[in-house]
Amino acid sequence: MTFFLVLVLSTTLFAQAGEGAGIPSMPLMGEIDANLYIVGPGDVLWFSFPGSLPGDTAGGAGPRTLEVTPDGYAVLPSVGAWKVSGLTLNEAASVVERGFSSRFPGMSGLAGLARMRVFLVPVTGHVNSPGVVEVTGADGLISVLDEAGGLASTGSMTGILVISSDGDTSMVNITDFLMWGDMSCNPSLSLGDRVHVPEAEEFVWLEGALHFTQPLAVGFSAASEEMVWSGSRRGMTEYIPGETVSGLISRMGGTAPWALRDSCYIVRDTDTGSTVRISSPLDERVADVVLMPGDLVVCPGTPPVVTVSGEVYSPGTYPHTAGMGALFYVDQAGGFLRAARRSGTRVRLPDGEEVDSDDISSVPAGSSVMVPRKALVGWEDPLLIITSVASVIIAWKSLN
Repeated sequence: MTFFLVLVLSTTLFAQAGEGAGIPSMPLMGEIDANLYIVGPGDVLWFSFPGSLPGDTAGGAGPRTLEVTPDGYAVLPSVGAWKVSGLTLNEAASVVERGFSSRFPGMSGLAGLARMRVFLVPVTGHVNSPGVVEVTGADGLISVLDEAGGLASTGSMTGILVISSDGDTSMVNITDFLMWGDMSCNPSLSLGDRVHVPEAEEFVWLEGALHFTQPLAVGFSAASEEMVWSGSRRGMTEYIPGETVSGLISRMGGTAPWALRDSCYIVRDTDTGSTVRISSPLDERVADVVLMPGDLVVCPGTPPVVTVSGEVYSPGTYPHTAGMGALFYVDQAGGFLRAARRSGTRVRLPDGEEVDSDDISSVPAGSSVMVPRKALVGWEDPLLIITSVASVIIAWKSLN
């Protein structure tokens, strides 16, 4: 029998049978695949069959609960006990259903998962919060690491050790799950398992307009003497043999919206002690360079700000807002001064090109908005002087 069980469904089933069942609800992110879930001690199965059994004192028809015992058996009182630990949920359900039918020929029932087991797993090594974490039977290795505070920036993603109660050790590379969804690289854990995260052996560095979703160690390669802009991100992560520049940036979370993807490059140490710069634009597959240990990947970016200068009340730098025109940034700077020549407002784009403010509806990040001063005609100069003197005289008289 192949099926998917949503825990909410089984909880509703028990609610209809009565509140005394004692099955607490446990929220899930999705459904449980009965072909993949491995039953173990502490799991609670449900079993439902029509009618009632001779001499039954459990309340007649309705679902029954079968908690898997520490030695791996599902026990249905007055009916039988069946070894289910280590079987998939589909296999365990079939064992219980066949066992019931063999005990009562002509009758049949259905079995499934009512509640997942909860157990403890020790997590050691390079995680942010080493210790013992509580997990369920459906949790994979990624969930266990999350419960331990996540992988530390110095931890290895390619050599995580899962050690079973009998001493068998498997090495897991979780990058294949994170990048390609390889389920074998996110194995479920069992009672008695423990996890150890060793330190990564080799690193690469990153800097620039990047969006990091994976842990990065704080550090900076001495190979680079060049700063990108002040808002750049920097750090180091584990070197993975054969990984390219685009693969590394994708694995770590991708580029920021203001990144100059066609300007990315590598700074690499040479055997002579010098450094070389290797161009590696992200969107050109033929130029996607394979990394070496110690490489620094730099992805320059345009700062996500707009500079306003000239005849405004508060010249300066203001946060970029996508889709807004030059007048928006003039307003951010307090608006035009009386001496401003509004029709002459210009926008200097990040590539150096200048355009009239009326010709651009959306000012890109890294641009400059320039508001010029009005050109005074001959008679305006003395008028401005007379007005200023009059203002001083009026102020002086008002004080006296």
